[in-house]
Amino acid sequence: MFDFKKEVIERSFTIPVVVDFWAPWCAPCRVLGPVIEKIASEQTDRWALVKVDTQEYQEIATKYRIRSIPNVKLFYRGEIINEFMGALPEQMILDWLDKNLPHPGLLALDRVLAETTEPDEEVLTKLLETYPDAEEIRLVLSEVILWDRPAEASELLSAIKMGTPLYDKASNIKKVADFLVYITEDKSLNHIQALLKDGQLEEGIKATLKVLTSDNKAAEGKLAQAAIGIFNTLGLKHPYSITYRKKLDMLI
Repeated sequence: MFDFKKEVIERSFTIPVVVDFWAPWCAPCRVLGPVIEKIASEQTDRWALVKVDTQEYQEIATKYRIRSIPNVKLFYRGEIINEFMGALPEQMILDWLDKNLPHPGLLALDRVLAETTEPDEEVLTKLLETYPDAEEIRLVLSEVILWDRPAEASELLSAIKMGTPLYDKASNIKKVADFLVYITEDKSLNHIQALLKDGQLEEGIKATLKVLTSDNKAAEGKLAQAAIGIFNTLGLKHPYSITYRKKLDMLI
């Protein structure tokens, strides 16, 4: 019995999976099938092909809203990241794959992250040396070294330019780094820097809000920006964001 969850969803956490939804009665499907199978056999190191007969597996076809076939969907890490419909010629399929497949650096990073929730700095550094253009590796490495070496973290992120997919995430981390390297004799600001560098994030947030209550331009505005960066990085559903973000918004 074909197990879509195992063969596609779970497998896509290891390698991208291209699913060809087809049916025996569909003439365009019979045109596309041999072409996509040929490409799959030539690119086994990049992605895996799974063919789903929509006539046999109507429940799966309904779940994924297959209304016209052939329909080809690209799954990665359990999600559909792109698709196309119709019997495209070989070159168009190759172009589609090149544009939409996760690049080797991201795949290598995801393999590391699948093994641990706390990636090692040395492992990430070597990974970046192998894939210097992989912005995802830069981002994760910057998060690892941020509290100990914020200047280096900021420098790592300088290669991620405005308009690219990871720019906003990189910008949030840089806001935190900019405050951590800010030179001041203000004891309250020094205390917040020490708390953050020591990993006492909640205490650091509390101290930040206390300072911003009396001076929302503290550290030339870098403290407020760092707080925004922290909350944006944590995400709206994080307990600290739920507890403290609204107060920050009121202060700034």
